[in-house]
Amino acid sequence: MSDELSLFGDEPTTPEPVAQSTAPPASDWQIDLLRKALDARGLTSMVERQTAIEAAGGRKVPSLRSLTQEEALAILNQFGQEPQRRSSSGSAWDDRDEDTWIDPL
Repeated sequence: MSDELSLFGDEPTTPEPVAQSTAPPASDWQIDLLRKALDARGLTSMVERQTAIEAAGGRKVPSLRSLTQEEALAILNQFGQEPQRRSSSGSAWDDRDEDTWIDPL
């Protein structure tokens, strides 16, 4: 009889392991560095900041606290490889990189 299948659920049940995210959340120091990196890029509005984080992270991010440590490090590494946007101090003329023929005059 032990070889027969149970019809009424009286077989011993073993709970199946549930896949849970075991990735630790981003640390406070990582969140601080992300905020500083966003400030250094001149991103001040929440929309700009969120767009930059989502572009670097490759997924929707409701808040910096929802990032994992691994994601935060990857985003910080990507920010470190990209040149920082300089904040504009005035007009495009004032922000130009090279001297023009008129500058020495």
